[in-house]
Amino acid sequence: MKKILLIALILILVPATALAQNPCGPRIDVLSHIRIKYKEIPTAVSITSTNLLIELFQSKNGKTWTLITTYPSTQVSCITFAGEHWKILNTDWIPFNERNL
Repeated sequence: MKKILLIALILILVPATALAQNPCGPRIDVLSHIRIKYKEIPTAVSITSTNLLIELFQSKNGKTWTLITTYPSTQVSCITFAGEHWKILNTDWIPFNERNL
């Protein structure tokens, strides 16, 4: 009986944990959350081959960053990844003819 209760508890908690790690919602709400809670601003944007909008947000001091994916047809955005200590690499060391590959 204890085994069944433990399995049931795991099955209940795993989806909740996955949802907490990948929150989605109306684009305006996700952007407000990033701006207010982490004080992050947009620093990069791209469109994928499947027409999803990808945006990178960073805090001014570079301590935190968030990558969101937006589905244009529904205006739903999801926090895809987030972390700390984003660093822009210096590419000056790459030979000039390889920078434009």
